[in-house]
Amino acid sequence: MKPALLAFALTFALFFVTGIANAQFVNRQFKPAEIKREDPRKSDLVKEDGAVYMQELLDEEIEITMTKEAPAYTNLTGQRWIGTMKGNQKGVLLAVSDKAYRVRGRAQQGQIAGWISKAAVGGLNKDFDENVKKYFERQQIVSQLISDNQVALGMTVSEVCQSIGDPNQRSSKVTKEGRTDTLEFVTYDRIPQTSIARDQFGRPFQTTTYIQVETGRVTIEFEQDMVSSIAESEGTDFGQGGVKIVPPPIFLF
Repeated sequence: MKPALLAFALTFALFFVTGIANAQFVNRQFKPAEIKREDPRKSDLVKEDGAVYMQELLDEEIEITMTKEAPAYTNLTGQRWIGTMKGNQKGVLLAVSDKAYRVRGRAQQGQIAGWISKAAVGGLNKDFDENVKKYFERQQIVSQLISDNQVALGMTVSEVCQSIGDPNQRSSKVTKEGRTDTLEFVTYDRIPQTSIARDQFGRPFQTTTYIQVETGRVTIEFEQDMVSSIAESEGTDFGQGGVKIVPPPIFLF
């Protein structure tokens, strides 16, 4: 090949390869990023020790009134000021601690969320803080019982059904003392049954089928929507060898 043609061929090849590489680089550079939406309950917020966060307890928001201006901080130690909450406004309670409330509301620069003095918050009853602690402690106990598929005195109908499923039978009785609800749960097991069958050529072979057999029964009575008694037959152990008691439901409002 002549030198001029060889130089032209090499130049064209270099241009072609460089163009492909650049195109691949551009495609990588401008590929849209994938945005992942996270569960709002799974927040990256650094939580304060001893504080109770409302989103872990309730599905609905708690509205409060900020009665006066109050400086807001990112943490309970007051190390970083983020703005001053305006007074005479509605806000949302986010967390409760012994020292302060974490709230969301309007400041001069817009909406912020931070810890403010309890003295600047109104609209809550005097026992609210104590009830929040009791509510949280009870929820921890009940959540573990539900996780273990167990039942305890003091649980509600809804909590029992979350723990061991829907009842096989339900009945109610109303007397002058009040209303009593009874839920009955039946447990089953699959028992193998072996038999001899024959194929199309008349040759015998063994086959196994499973039948459902009742193995136990538990009857739970409720008074004022709380478990008052648990009666178990042999083959069930929803109390794991002993009767557990949880505090009655706490009402925050």
